[in-house]
Amino acid sequence: MPSKKTDTLDKTGQPSESNSTRQRILDEALNLFAQHGYAGTSMRMLARATGLRESSLYNHFSGKDDLYQSTLAQWGPAAFVSKLKSAEYRALSDRPVTFFHICAEHLMDRWLDRHEQLFMAAINFEGLKSDAKKRFYGALFHDEIDLLEEYFVGFAAKGLIRPSPAPRETARIFASGLTFIRMEHVSMRDTPSRRSDLEQAVTRYIDNFVALTGASDQPSQP
Repeated sequence: MPSKKTDTLDKTGQPSESNSTRQRILDEALNLFAQHGYAGTSMRMLARATGLRESSLYNHFSGKDDLYQSTLAQWGPAAFVSKLKSAEYRALSDRPVTFFHICAEHLMDRWLDRHEQLFMAAINFEGLKSDAKKRFYGALFHDEIDLLEEYFVGFAAKGLIRPSPAPRETARIFASGLTFIRMEHVSMRDTPSRRSDLEQAVTRYIDNFVALTGASDQPSQP
């Protein structure tokens, strides 16, 4: 069931008080899910954490499941899927090299964001066969790769990368290389690497990927 409230702006173009409260609830919920998991978190606990009445939470979310699904949609692979669908990314459909760098930049921002780290803690709290894990892997292994494959097919059709007999595998290679960098520099470390070190690793990877695929923001001449 969708949330009862939608994002709105006030007359000055700033987030409304209702939207601000909704985001505060989401932030506190993410903290609780990361510490206690879905089953161990209650709406009463969330009310105490936010300083709101429990009944007030239902003005913004229909229940705990709605709240949890909203956190899944805001962070993790689902957030990157939304980016890939956005007009900002669609405008890069004829600029693969720029597309690769923009993807990496947005992902690095996410990797180093405290909310993203809490999101991963919340996901890791759940069992492998939980609905949350299934949605997480669905966004990561299906939705994200489906969209990346679509971009790679388009790049090849415009002569911007070398044609591949399996563009989906090219999409997997692109995504998995960035995932490996995340593991090496963020996920598997007590303290994430400095942003500058992370950027160097990502730049080396993107430059190598561009060389392997023959990608160019200018179409090749016949």
